[in-house]
Amino acid sequence: MNIGVVIDNELNDDKRVLREIQILKEAGYGIFVLCFGFNNRNYKTIEGITVTRIRISKKLKDFVFFFLNLIPAYEWLWRARIKKFIEANRIEFLHVHDLYMSKAGRKGIEKSGKKIPMILDLHENYPYAVTTYNWTKGFLRKLISRPFAWQKKEKEYLGYSDVIIVLSDDFRDALTERYPELRNKKFISFPNVPDISHREPDKQVRVKITVDKSKTLIFYFGVVAERRGVFDVIDVFRQLAKENHPSAFLVIGPVDKKDRERFYSAVNSELLAGRIYYIPWIDLSELSSYLDISDICIAPFHKNPQHESGVANKIFDYMLGKKPVIASDCRPQKNLIEKYNCGIIYSNSDEMKSAIIKLSADASLRAGMGENGNRAILKELNTSAVRENLLRIYSI
Repeated sequence: MNIGVVIDNELNDDKRVLREIQILKEAGYGIFVLCFGFNNRNYKTIEGITVTRIRISKKLKDFVFFFLNLIPAYEWLWRARIKKFIEANRIEFLHVHDLYMSKAGRKGIEKSGKKIPMILDLHENYPYAVTTYNWTKGFLRKLISRPFAWQKKEKEYLGYSDVIIVLSDDFRDALTERYPELRNKKFISFPNVPDISHREPDKQVRVKITVDKSKTLIFYFGVVAERRGVFDVIDVFRQLAKENHPSAFLVIGPVDKKDRERFYSAVNSELLAGRIYYIPWIDLSELSSYLDISDICIAPFHKNPQHESGVANKIFDYMLGKKPVIASDCRPQKNLIEKYNCGIIYSNSDEMKSAIIKLSADASLRAGMGENGNRAILKELNTSAVRENLLRIYSI
């Protein structure tokens, strides 16, 4: 059976899509992928699959996508290419990633004249998430990109699918509560758990910072932005610095453009000197080296519909690295951390501060929670444990 995977990025760095492809490939399916190729870049070959790339400049792609709700040229482009993709590769299932690609996928199927099922894979709560992106903010940008239109279009775009993949049962329940008619659709939960069976050896690299080993090191990995709660952590560290608490904060990841001035001001402030370490980017293979020098990891995401849709990749990475996790009370991550007793949940800044102080003072507690999280990943929270959820789709 030939499965067509449609993703509007470059594929090679999309961990979730690559995990799913690996599972399907191992099950004996023929995998064909339609994706972008930006700016004449060369891409590493992925063994065992056939990749067709739509060659386009990244700027042009972003420009056309920006106008999607005003002039749907983005959908027209994908609809035409999906039609050809289905015909050329004799696709029998179409697996489309992200809500905004759903209509193009369905119309591409119709244009091909084939009657094949379409799976819609939701990576996020897009109607909410798009309203938080910087490119949709400001009067003129909002007027053109119309981010709030997706709240009205969500039901229509979900309806184009035959099967819907979600990050968590919580997100499935939220969708079916909002749209009761979806209860007749087939849902599959496929969380962002790691693929430990194909995990390449991590690079043991020399870290790019020299840390004060007398301080407990709290680590955040990911995009730096207000919505991610990073500034809440910084505010707590200001309090801890005034109290001369022996702790420091390591941040690795790019900073949202609108938050750069605020973030760099904090990093370079006199009060936080020697208490915040910042690295703009590392290769994922280097992550374990930074987990090794850290004592605690933190997931301070603001509680909102996007962060209630599933558990972020980084939390599973923290758990695999045997680190206790301090996390905000977004429901999916709260349920996960409490179930496996691998960290502490907080509801406000005072509780976050208390969690940092408690874990900083108790190495035994840190080690125990870290072991609990690692054990959960190895036994339950990995692609080998959830692969049947994905494979069941293709028995319809």
